[in-house]
Amino acid sequence: MAAPVAFSRDPHELVEQRRYHQTLALLRIYNLYRVIVGLALLLIFTQNWLRTELGKAAPELFLWALGLYIAFNLGLIVLTSVLGNRIVGQRYFTAAVVTTDIVWLAMLMALSAGVGSGLDGFMLVTVTAGAIVVSGRTSLLTAALATIAVLYQELYSALHAPSEPNDFFQAGVLGILFFASTLVIQNVTRRLRQNELNNLAQAAELADLERVNQLVIQRMQTGILVVDEHNHIRTSNQSARRLLGLSADSEPVSLPEPILSALVDWRRGSGRGLPDVQLDRSGPNVRISFAAVRLDDLHGFATIFLEDNGEIQQQAQQLKLSELGRLSASIAHEIRNPLSAISHAAQLLQESRNLDKGDERLTTIIHNHTKRMNAVVENVLQLSRRQPADPERISLRELVEGFVSEYMETESDVELTVRIVPEDTQVRVDTRQIRQVLTNLVTNAIRHGGAERTRVLLEGGIDAQTDRPYLNVVDNGSGVRPQQESQLFEPFHSTGQKGTGLGLYLSREICAANQARLVYSRDVGGGACFCIHFPHPNRMT
Repeated sequence: MAAPVAFSRDPHELVEQRRYHQTLALLRIYNLYRVIVGLALLLIFTQNWLRTELGKAAPELFLWALGLYIAFNLGLIVLTSVLGNRIVGQRYFTAAVVTTDIVWLAMLMALSAGVGSGLDGFMLVTVTAGAIVVSGRTSLLTAALATIAVLYQELYSALHAPSEPNDFFQAGVLGILFFASTLVIQNVTRRLRQNELNNLAQAAELADLERVNQLVIQRMQTGILVVDEHNHIRTSNQSARRLLGLSADSEPVSLPEPILSALVDWRRGSGRGLPDVQLDRSGPNVRISFAAVRLDDLHGFATIFLEDNGEIQQQAQQLKLSELGRLSASIAHEIRNPLSAISHAAQLLQESRNLDKGDERLTTIIHNHTKRMNAVVENVLQLSRRQPADPERISLRELVEGFVSEYMETESDVELTVRIVPEDTQVRVDTRQIRQVLTNLVTNAIRHGGAERTRVLLEGGIDAQTDRPYLNVVDNGSGVRPQQESQLFEPFHSTGQKGTGLGLYLSREICAANQARLVYSRDVGGGACFCIHFPHPNRMT
């Protein structure tokens, strides 16, 4: 996404800076113009086939003055080129240049036939250029100086050459033209400057609004992708990159195949989106929809919206289960006391010497089923009073090896192997809760694995795509049947006769409380693989 233009300074400052650069460029052009004018006057003065009034009063002095004028302008060109950034920024430098030019042209007019010599036009050009490069009231000062200079040279000619015709009226009219041109140019310059200020202020406001819009888009929970007419991704926000399984700093290169196929169908007018799909192995279910950037132009730029349907479903389920949890907790409390009495009575009855083998079998059945019902009650109570996570930063190897050490103290029918690469992988979780999840997963592997001796591999590290730590719990069993995978994490759904159906549901809820994600996949060896995708330890919210 192209970054907007930054307007970090005041518009007045930007206008002044632009004016400075424009003044420097205009001054260089004006200096070149003065050199050309000087050379043209020298050529006209030295030619013999056309009679002019140049230098009529003092030809030799006029020639010297004209040569010095040309030399002065050449020197000013060199000075402006070498020290332009230093001297043009001075407040009165351009005014001094224009004033010097006025004085020199007035001198050349006095050495010629005055106003009638034709130099009055060059004087008007000088005053007009001064009104452009000199700002404020200083430009009126240059017009006044030019008027005084023209009138003074006419007065000088009248005093030193009374026999020559004088034209004070033309000099007065020329002075009026000086002031008129200066005022007109000042008015035009003022309007242009105000328009530029307004444009810069509007541009700054639009840039700020664009930054706000981009910030809002980047912070939206809905993923947004913008593609061109060739289905190439032009921009994306953070939520879209997260749902695609990418890191926050990496840009998606191309559209995943399910989105691309649906987009092609949508452009043809035969589709409006996709059912919920899982774009990334460790990612949530995503709902996809499309919208044209330009109305009714399905073949141009298009916007793709990616919504985390899992969050919506989870919120709805949380609302439903919160009420169900309160009801279940109250029922569990009511069941627990009579269930304890039944279990205690069965134990006392089992101790009686008058029971035959059939009655002992019945008391054993009562005792086993009360234990199972008590486990269900304990799980329901644990679900209703589960405490929020208290995360701490810990080495993943230390966490897993601590769990293995504790688990093997009470269980010997399983072989646990730990493999963490890199070994310094860090996670930030509630260690007590994550150990409870690992206990549930390993116990399920033992209970449902089906192998003569259960072997479980605890393999973890850093995901290269998401830069987040993960932990795989892989067993050597036969895995979950494909038709049961969709209900694997549903509460009270169990594949075994003695299961409560709450173990995996509780494990997923505990992972969600730690901002982690528990997903299932079939291992390449055929066994079950439960993967815990931990949040980045430095990016947790």
